[in-house]
Amino acid sequence: MTQLTVSVDDRLADQVADSARRYGLPVDKYVERVLRAAEAPGAPDREERATELARGAFREWDAAGRPERDAMSMAEVFGE
Repeated sequence: MTQLTVSVDDRLADQVADSARRYGLPVDKYVERVLRAAEAPGAPDREERATELARGAFREWDAAGRPERDAMSMAEVFGE
C-alpha cells in the first residue's frame, strides 16, 4: 500500500470528511473508494460512484459476517 499526501482547500477537506461520515467510513477509506471509482474505465458518473461506494461497503459488511448489531429495521428505514 502506498500512502499519498496531498494539500486541498479547507472547504474541500471539510466536504470530504462530511461525505465520509455520511457513508460511515473513515476518510482514507472514503477517498480510496472515490478514487477507485473515478479511475475505473469510462469516467463514472455520480450514480456509478455511489454504486462503487455501496459495493465497497457491502463487501466489508459481508466479510465481517453480515453483522446486524445496531442495524435499522425496515420499519425504521421506511418510516412505518
